[in-house]
Amino acid sequence: MNDLLRARLVAQYGLVTAIEAYSCGYTSVSLSRLVASGDLFRARAGCFVDGRLFTDASPETRHALTARAVSRGYPPRHAISHVSALTIHGLPLLNIRADAVHLTLTGPGCPRTLPGLRVHPELPDSVARQRDSCRVVHPAVAIVQSAAVAGIAAGVAAADGALFAGQVTKDDLEIALRIARLGPGRADARTAVDLADGLAESPGESWARVLFVSLGLPTVEPQVEIRDERGKFVGRVDFLFRAQRTIVEFDGLVKYACADGRQALIDEKRREDALRSLGYQVVRLTWRDLHNPALVERLIRAAFSRA
Repeated sequence: MNDLLRARLVAQYGLVTAIEAYSCGYTSVSLSRLVASGDLFRARAGCFVDGRLFTDASPETRHALTARAVSRGYPPRHAISHVSALTIHGLPLLNIRADAVHLTLTGPGCPRTLPGLRVHPELPDSVARQRDSCRVVHPAVAIVQSAAVAGIAAGVAAADGALFAGQVTKDDLEIALRIARLGPGRADARTAVDLADGLAESPGESWARVLFVSLGLPTVEPQVEIRDERGKFVGRVDFLFRAQRTIVEFDGLVKYACADGRQALIDEKRREDALRSLGYQVVRLTWRDLHNPALVERLIRAAFSRA
């Protein structure tokens, strides 16, 4: 790769179009050689990503890079949207396969569906923002769009992440519901906005809360501080069914996988023993459990009975 193209990639966040590469001295043949060697990744015809960035990236970052590269090949009246915009904004993709780049028109144009690409009908230009040399819809719009196509749990996880990070407010989400063209998924988007509270500390907690609602369980309180009879702090729990004196913790197991994992496991066991000594039942849920709603209901209702 010559110095001109390398500099262009650095200046453009690892993205380059074929036309830009031609101005750096390349031809279609020499660009194909760069793709074959792994120096470039072809996101779509005429759109490329720095191969080193792409190879080392997570699936979400790869999709963000691909979406940004594809968007460079389209006129400014397009903006990255839906789940593709979630990856640009750094929001979680819960149970979503990002297998196509989503763009939304912000000016006259023709919606269309192509392999690996969806171009959605026009929205007002005001929904778009400039970010890292590309146009992307406001995170609130991306959230309701994603909920409409990927479901309530996915929408709640993204909304919780954005609310927690201060990227959006509930008012932003309400406005997005009014502006966005959501089709038959509007009801799911509406429910996702209603359920989002920004208190979840992980997508797993968001998913668990959606499950509790779908299973008809009593109202749950998220992120509750538990104190003993003398007012001493014992711990902050993910969920509390107060009347049933049942605590639910979502355990992603990540904290036990690091070098200090053994000590973290010991500390967690002591904390749980202290909670049980106060008369609480403790239910621990993992990612695998969330895929089995019937199991989740059995575990929690059994804890209610014990309490």
